[in-house]
Amino acid sequence: GSSKGHSDHLDMAKLKKPLFELLEKLEKELKARQAAVDVERAELHAKREEEQRKREELITLRAELETQHAQAVAASYGIWACCYRAPTDRSFEVEARKERRREIANYAKEAFEEADENDDRELSLDELRRIEGDNAELVMMEADVNGDGVLSKSEYVNYKIHIAKQVGKMARKAFKAADVNNDKELTLDELRVIEGDNAEKVMREADVDNSGYLSKREYVDYKIRCAAHGVNMF
Repeated sequence: GSSKGHSDHLDMAKLKKPLFELLEKLEKELKARQAAVDVERAELHAKREEEQRKREELITLRAELETQHAQAVAASYGIWACCYRAPTDRSFEVEARKERRREIANYAKEAFEEADENDDRELSLDELRRIEGDNAELVMMEADVNGDGVLSKSEYVNYKIHIAKQVGKMARKAFKAADVNNDKELTLDELRVIEGDNAEKVMREADVDNSGYLSKREYVDYKIRCAAHGVNMF
């Protein structure tokens, strides 16, 4: 009896070994597939983010060109310039801000849906890390208005718009402080006053019309773009 029991035990052990090996193999394959999916998702997010940045840069560029065109038309009237009512820079700025805000909101919605892996219409901290990286904890703490430990889509979108507004205000103050000659443009030397060692990088990335200097709109919009995409600029 005991020898039969021992034999049965050995038979079961023989059966279990290949079964466990098969399970281990399947687990490794699943982990590898998940890793590949994560890489693909990260690449897709990076590509979408870059396309969004370009769209936002185009908003700034269009407003800059419209302002320059209006100024050129007014100048062409010469002594009759007083008879020409050009669109104000303010009107271009208001429209650009509205469009920029729409872009930020749309991008935030898309990013939220991308990160909401289980489709429960909420972002856990782990899901939030997919789009906010190292900033996830800070974003969760500041954006979780009702304190339930997760973010709804409206909480996330409203937070991104709020951050854009706050950064915009700070950027306008910084620009005014650096524009010592009050010509409404920042040279590279003036930009160094507020950006330090990052001045060259900021000039290169923010100067959308390639004029060699930054208008207030270019500088402010650049800072907002960076903030909207998770880069702490102040």
